[in-house]
Amino acid sequence: MKRILLFLLLTGTCYAAPAQQATSAVQREVLTTAEQMPEFPGGNAALYKFLKKNIKYPKKARREKTEGKLVVRFVVEPDGSLSNPVVVDKVGNGCEEELLRVIRKMPRWNPGREQGAFVAVYYTLPISFSF
Repeated sequence: MKRILLFLLLTGTCYAAPAQQATSAVQREVLTTAEQMPEFPGGNAALYKFLKKNIKYPKKARREKTEGKLVVRFVVEPDGSLSNPVVVDKVGNGCEEELLRVIRKMPRWNPGREQGAFVAVYYTLPISFSF
């Protein structure tokens, strides 16, 4: 009896696993442009004010006088949250990590819209690190 029960449990687990994998493989569409692009609450001026207030120049970058332009790309989700931030152009010495820390700290954005519906949209943001 125990063997039959064990066999049924293992068989059920084997059948359930592929079904879960199939549903997780479904990909959603992230747009590169939208009729109404996502926006930081208060617009670009508020965005750059937030960045200026929150970005702390990394000690190593300051010590080595590291300057340059970083480009970060992330997804503004339909609910306004940010996901998948990636620094595309780098300057090193901790600047990328600091920029990602601040991006993750941002408040929800006003999401993008396409045909009246909120959509996920890629957003690319250049940031200059300079003294």
